[in-house]
Amino acid sequence: MLASVGRLLLRPARSGATGVRRASGGVHIQPRYRQFPELTRSQVIRSEMLSGFMWFWILWHFWHNPDMVLGHFPYPDPSAWTDEELGIPPDDAE
Repeated sequence: MLASVGRLLLRPARSGATGVRRASGGVHIQPRYRQFPELTRSQVIRSEMLSGFMWFWILWHFWHNPDMVLGHFPYPDPSAWTDEELGIPPDDAE
């Protein structure tokens, strides 16, 4: 059984076959250099719905769980930092 399958797979090509496939009719999709693609109405509607849902999802979660974006810890008060902590030399130092 394996020998018959092997013969079918490895048999030589037909006598008239050259191995070159020729598609009929030339180019099927015309090239559009530096032009926007033509979108159908359903593609525009679907893309608008998908992007609307994406922004709804982002803003909903940002509003209801801002710690995911802003962090879980309180932001430090920069007015409480000293010049020494910021690496600023004293005014009288030269």
